[in-house]
Amino acid sequence: MFEILPKSNEEALAIKASGKLSADDYEKVLIPKLNELFKAHKRVRLMVEFSDDFACWSSAEAAWDDAKIGLEHPNDFEKIALVGAPAWIKLGMKFYCLFFRGEVKAFAGDAEAEAWDWVKA
Repeated sequence: MFEILPKSNEEALAIKASGKLSADDYEKVLIPKLNELFKAHKRVRLMVEFSDDFACWSSAEAAWDDAKIGLEHPNDFEKIALVGAPAWIKLGMKFYCLFFRGEVKAFAGDAEAEAWDWVKA
């Protein structure tokens, strides 16, 4: 599931990913919020915090929803911070960075405050 964290503001979006992410998580939570921000701002700043129980996607549809965000918005993210991301997520982001114009930085799971400061800077 995705949880939009209360620290989110007009400048940056902070979300927490936990458990298995479903297509509904993308289509009802993340994508509408990102679309709102894409309309309001030229480029979006995003922090994704991964909980200890994060376990991937629940379906191929959910994985495709994740991929579509990157494919449809390669120039629309200014910064993406990954907090406590599993190694396979970090590896995937290295591949995505080949097509991505913004900055991506991985942070340890206990560095959420540092990551948020970086995203907002």
